[in-house]
Amino acid sequence: MPRKVSRIPTPRVGSGLFLLDLTVAAGEPGTAESTEAIARYADEMLAVGNTAEAVDWYSRIIEDGAPELGPQAALQIGVALADDDSEASQAVLRYAAEHGTGQVAELAARNLQVMADHGIAVRTAPATREEVVGRAALGRGRLWAAANDLRGAIEAFDFAAGSPVADVAAEALALWGSALLMGGDQDAAVEVLNRAMASGHRRFGAMAAVDLAMILVNRGEHDRASRLLRQARDGDLAGTMAAVNLGVMLARHLGDLDAGITALRTAARDQVPLIAAGGLFNLATLVEENGDRAGAEQAYRDAADLRQPMFSGKAAINLALLLSRRLDAEGERAAYRLAAEVGDPDDQAQARKMLLLLGGLV
Repeated sequence: MPRKVSRIPTPRVGSGLFLLDLTVAAGEPGTAESTEAIARYADEMLAVGNTAEAVDWYSRIIEDGAPELGPQAALQIGVALADDDSEASQAVLRYAAEHGTGQVAELAARNLQVMADHGIAVRTAPATREEVVGRAALGRGRLWAAANDLRGAIEAFDFAAGSPVADVAAEALALWGSALLMGGDQDAAVEVLNRAMASGHRRFGAMAAVDLAMILVNRGEHDRASRLLRQARDGDLAGTMAAVNLGVMLARHLGDLDAGITALRTAARDQVPLIAAGGLFNLATLVEENGDRAGAEQAYRDAADLRQPMFSGKAAINLALLLSRRLDAEGERAAYRLAAEVGDPDDQAQARKMLLLLGGLV
């Protein structure tokens, strides 16, 4: 289905005509010329490191049902998302392997084998075009969320929530609600999270319940929040940000420190870097507050090393403060330098300010 053009960064070619062609192509999908224009633009976005935008445009080609360029686009998406969303990556690679020909099919199968060689349980079930489009939206939403672009994440998850594939739609609702919550729109988040819970999905309904419980705690509705958390414990929290939220809420709002730390250790082992960084950062703050400075230092280091802007900059700053207390001046400067590289804009500004005060900006 046609989709509006809402995100067009300037490509390296810098051609206004190029962008005009792209806008026209997006508004008139299905022709060979429009598909080729979108593919060229997606290639350009991938080349300059705008992975989420590239995935968006590649998915349009698949959505339009292009018989040759569709599998090629799926291959590109599968490779692009391999490190950030293995589930989406496998779905689109499976699609490329099944619907592509020649080198496209061979490369897709080879990438699936590489995943298997690295201990990832590889998907064997076929993937439909509708699932691939939906999972591509989930993947780019995760990329935008990791880059602190909540507007882009919300748009992507909103789109994925309309998927006819029940698992994709339920996951999208949970992630959409979480992104709205992170953006401060609690009323909209409550509506979407309730829809996710109503889906009845064991895993993503639990994830939504945890986020909704967070809102209830903020509103002083502790009894209802506690009930939701108990329900969420029965769900499959592995691989979702729900484990991070659950750990924080158990420890800080419901007084169960041991259970909170256990949930955060689970999140810290997650294969998704953003989730692992969130688990490590929150784990570090808890154990530091309870006197385990060595454990906190290691967890802050591990969180910072994951280079996830949402958590890594804060972890590096907290690490610097820990090191300053034991008079490790060089370690403190190194931690602030890392925060200036990997943090969000606020963390970067704070780190640069501290480096100037310490005389260690360079």
